[in-house]
Formats: sequence, C-alpha cells, structure tokens
Amino acid sequence: MPRRGATGTRRDGAQSALVSIPDIHREYNCPEMRPTCEALLGLLLALLSATPMLAEITPADERAIALWILSRGGQVMVDGADKPIGDPFNLPNREFRIVVADMHGTITEPKDLERLKQLTHVRELYIPARVWSPVSDVKAPFADESFQYYQGMRQLEKFHAGLTTLAWLDIGDEGVKRLAPLTQLKHLRLNNTTIKDPNCFTALVNLESLDLGDAYVLDQSLAPLANMRNLRRLNLLGTLVTDDGLKHLRDLTSLEDLDLYGVRITDTGIGHLRRLTGLRRLNLLGAQVTDSSAGILAQFPELRDLNLYRSRITDAGLSKLHSLRNLELLDLRYSGVTGSGVQALRAALPSCRVTYVETAPLVSRSAAGLAPAGKGEQAIAQWIHSLGGQARLADGKIQSISLARVRFTDAQLKYLAALTGIEKLDLEATDVSDAGLDWLAKLNRLRDLNLSFTSVSDPGLGHLAPLTGMRRLTLAGTRVTGSGLARLVSWTALKDLDLSSTSAGDEALRSIGKINGLERLALSSSDVTDEGLAHLKDLQALSALDLRGVDFSDAGMASIAALKGVRELNLTDGRFTDKGLLLLAQLPRLERLDLVRTRVTDKGVASLAAIPTLQSLKLDYLPVTDKGIEPLKQLPALKELSLDNTNVTDAGMEVLRSLFGLQSLDLYHTRVTKKGYEALLSALPRCKIFFDEQSGFPPRRTGKT
Repeated sequence: MPRRGATGTRRDGAQSALVSIPDIHREYNCPEMRPTCEALLGLLLALLSATPMLAEITPADERAIALWILSRGGQVMVDGADKPIGDPFNLPNREFRIVVADMHGTITEPKDLERLKQLTHVRELYIPARVWSPVSDVKAPFADESFQYYQGMRQLEKFHAGLTTLAWLDIGDEGVKRLAPLTQLKHLRLNNTTIKDPNCFTALVNLESLDLGDAYVLDQSLAPLANMRNLRRLNLLGTLVTDDGLKHLRDLTSLEDLDLYGVRITDTGIGHLRRLTGLRRLNLLGAQVTDSSAGILAQFPELRDLNLYRSRITDAGLSKLHSLRNLELLDLRYSGVTGSGVQALRAALPSCRVTYVETAPLVSRSAAGLAPAGKGEQAIAQWIHSLGGQARLADGKIQSISLARVRFTDAQLKYLAALTGIEKLDLEATDVSDAGLDWLAKLNRLRDLNLSFTSVSDPGLGHLAPLTGMRRLTLAGTRVTGSGLARLVSWTALKDLDLSSTSAGDEALRSIGKINGLERLALSSSDVTDEGLAHLKDLQALSALDLRGVDFSDAGMASIAALKGVRELNLTDGRFTDKGLLLLAQLPRLERLDLVRTRVTDKGVASLAAIPTLQSLKLDYLPVTDKGIEPLKQLPALKELSLDNTNVTDAGMEVLRSLFGLQSLDLYHTRVTKKGYEALLSALPRCKIFFDEQSGFPPRRTGKT
C-alpha cells in the first residue's frame, strides 16, 4: 500500500493539500519566505498538539482488524465491494481498506474496541450498545471512555450504537460527548442509551438522521437539535419528551420522518410541528391528540404514512385528512373514529391503506337504505324501523327515536334535523361523532339525548348549546373530558347528567357545579378527585350521586356531606375511611347507600345508625362482622340490605331478626349456615333472602373478608 509521504500524495494518487516538512525547511532558508514559514510551523505545531497522533495503518494491520471483527461475529465492507463480508475466507486477497465496520449483536469488552481507532478512514461504524464486563453483569467499566477511540475517524458519516438482546445499555452522556470532533457525522443511532445532557449533540450540526428511541431523553435534551437544519429523520420512540420538547423541532423544515411512538404529547405539541410541511412519515401512536391537531396534519401535503393508533381523533377530524392526496398508510385502530368515518376517508383516498378495528354495532341491516324512501315524518319513521331502530309517533309527528346499537352515521343525522317536535333521541353506540351534532342544533323540543359510547368529545358539545330545554343528557363512554361542558352551563332545565366511564375530571365539575337545577349526576369510573368534588357544593337540588370507581378520600367525603338534598349515594370502591363515613350523618335525606369494596370497618358501619332515613344499604366485600351489623337495629326504615362476602355468621342472625321492615337480604358468600338461614327465614317470612349454603365455602368466597 502506498504510504502518505512528504509529497502529500494520497493513497488514491491525488495531490494532498498538506504542506510537507521538507518544503517548509527549504523555503525557510529564503529570507523573504522566513516569516511565512515561521507562521506555518506554528500552525502545524498547534495542530499536532490538538490532534492525537495515529500511526499510518498497514495493510497487515487492516486485515488483522477485519479478522478480529469477523471473529467476534461482526461484518465488514471493504473498498471495491458491494456487500458485507461475514466469513474470513471471503476477504479479498488484495490490500483493502475497511469502509464499514459492523459489530451489532456482538458482546465486547470496552478496551478491546481500542483497535478500531486505527480505522481513521471508515465511513460507517456500528458498535454494540451493550458492552461486556468480565467481572460484573452491570455497567461495564470504561464503556463511555471507549468513545475516545472514534475521535480520529474524520471520514465517519454513520455511527450506530445499536440494540442487542441484553436488557440494559452502557452508553451515557460522557461517551457521546467524545464524538464532538466528528462534525461530519450524518447518521447517528443511540437508542436504549442513558443520555440526557443536551451538550452531547451540540457539535453534531450536520446530522441527517438521529435515532434516540427508548433513550432517557428529556425535553431539554432536544435543545441542540434546533441547529440541525439538515435533519431528515428523527426517532424519539418511547422517550420522556413532552409537548415542551417539541418546540425545539419547529424550524427543522427538512424533516421527513418523525417517530413519536408512545411519547406523551397533546395538541399543544403538534402545534409546534406546524411548519414541518415536508413530513412524509409521522408516527403518533398513543399520542393524546384530538381533532384540533387534524387541521395541522392536513397541511402536510407530502405525508405518506400516518399513525394515529389510540389517538382521540374522531370522524370530524378525520374528514380534514381527505386532502392528503399522497397518503398511502393510515393507522386508526382504537381511535375515536367510526366505521362510517373510515368509509368516507376510503372513498376520498382510494389508494390509501387504512388499518381500522371495526366495532360493529349489534344491529346492522345493510339492506336498509342510507336515506328515507320518501318525504315526511311517516317516511322517516319507516326508514328508522328498516334500519333496526324504533320511532314513536303521536298525531303523525315523531316524538321519540331509538337507534341504539344501529349503524347510524353523521351523514344520516341530517334527515332528523327537521323533526322539530322530537323530545327523545337515543343514539347510543352508533357511528355518530362531533361532526354530526350540528344537525341537532335546531331540535328545540329535545328533552332527552343519549350519546353514550359514541365518539363524541368536548368540541361536539358546543353544537348542542342552543338546546337549553334539555332535561337529560347521557354521555357515558364518550370522549368528553370536561372542557366542552362550559358551553352547557346555561342549561337551567337540565336535571340528569351521566358522565360514567369517561375521562371527565375536576375541570368538568367546575362547570357542572354551575348547573344549579341538576338532580342526578353519574360520575362512575371518571377521573374526578377530591378537589373536583368541592365544586359541587352549590348543587343543593342534587338527589342522586354515583361515584363508583372514583378515586376520592375523606377530604372528598366532606364535600359530599355538604349536599343536603342527596337521597341516593353510590361510593363503591372509594378510598375513604371510617372517619370520612362519619360525615354522612349530616345528610338528612339519605335513603340509599352503597359502600361496596371500600375501607369501611365495623366502626364505620356503627356510624350509620345516625342516619335513620336509610332504606337501602350495601356492605358487600367489607370485613364486617356480627358485632358490626348490630347498630343496624337502629335503622327502622331499612328495607334492603346486602352482606355479600362479609364475615357475618349465624350469631348475626339475631340482629337481622329484629329488622322487620326488611324486604330483601343478600347473604351470599357469608359464613351463615343453612340452619341460621332457615331460622331467619322463619322470623322474616316477607323478606326475600338470597342464600346458598355452598357459597360460603372458602373456594367461593373472594376478597380479604
């Protein structure tokens, strides 16, 4: 192999730009050139002191390194070859230079990587992200320090620290900082690493591809990316980045591929991306983005691949994507869209392959028409029946319609817009979304609307604002979180509101607390907390409150105790204690109380004796004993009592015998015997007692009672 010598000739025969030492010495003897030569010598000495001295690699050394890489299970590519080499016998017989060194999947002791530093001419380097420690299975010593071996690779364009089958990785901030001299790098892969320091990337401004998937990257870690104006591909899969971190990407207009799989971002984060109109692939799997983001996504004309898996996009937002004529792949699984929305998109973009999980309603009659066969309300009623729904007429006018679980779409809602006399409309589990609710805005006589288990969300509630005569609104299982309820505070006639199984939180209760006429409120399995319950204090007309599965404590019980008009209270699965239960004695009208699977003990049950108005009480799955139920003798109005999965025995039957007003008693999964049951049945002949002797055996009892 020709040696780079004083003439400045490179291995490929081209003239080098370097000035040789003999040249400077010869010119130094010329008085006119002496100042220039002294300056050149000073510059040369400075360069030599700043750059590690690497001996010129010999062909034999090059081959030895190649054989070592192959012996570890890696691969190489050499100059003049068009495919990687993994077998030592396939190495060429000629002299060669290694241009690609691939050690992915190998397990290597860090200091062994030192021999790679001679490959100053390598263009692509793939090292194992997990390096091996011979004395420990934790972070190998010298792992970050081994990055100093790559500092002389001034032709390196692609550097990957890749995945292996091992569970944790060694590369951190200190290692990546050692790549700072390699400003020519174009491709860098550092997934599953522990980097956090933004200074790691400051010098790497020429990157075109950066992979940080599953790394411990934070928002501030992305600050240096703002200067990487050539960046075309960025992978942030599974990182700790939030909306705030995405602001560092807003000027990266060359970006074509952005992976935000599993990243906790919302519409705010998407707003930072609005200038990235060159995006061709965008992965938003799991992002909490809504229809608000759809308008921004529609401005990305080059988009080919879009993943909206488990997003909150509904049909209204999906309709905005019809303009993406280049879209080829779209994942809408478990989002808020419906079958009709997907069908409309497929019609608009026939070349786009859409992935969607069909949640078909139970009733589906494909033979039925998409529109009424004629005009008038009689024709509409016949059409509703043909779809599998029900319509009730009075004097030729439709008063109520039920389309529950029927495949009914936003487009079909327009045929109901003229039914100005309709009072009740049930759209539960249909394909209706925010986009169709505008058709209901003029149904001024509508009093009862059921939108349960549709993809309706907060923006859609704004269309319903004119319906101020509404008395009952059911939104269970929808995508409502609470912000849209602010549009409904003028509904002074509203008596019944159901937000069960939604993500409605404290913000929702802030608005609900202003609807003073509300009588029934269902919040089971919502995101309400103690703080939110405090907003209900002015709802003195409230008679029924369902808080099943809501995470509230004794502090929340204080807010509930302020609702003096409450008659029905379901607190199943609450986190309150006996101390909080004591506060319910302040409810003078309480008749029905469910305490299933709470933290209540005998002591708490004793406090219920102070509520003589109680007619129905459920104590299922509580560690209540015979002693605990004794105070129930002081509840003269008690008609229904459930003790399923409690520790009550035959001894407790003496207490229950005195409750002559009991009409229903559940003794399933208790320790009561057949003898005790028969004696009680004889004492309370008018009471329906649920009992199974075998249900009390240990294998059939559940819980910690």
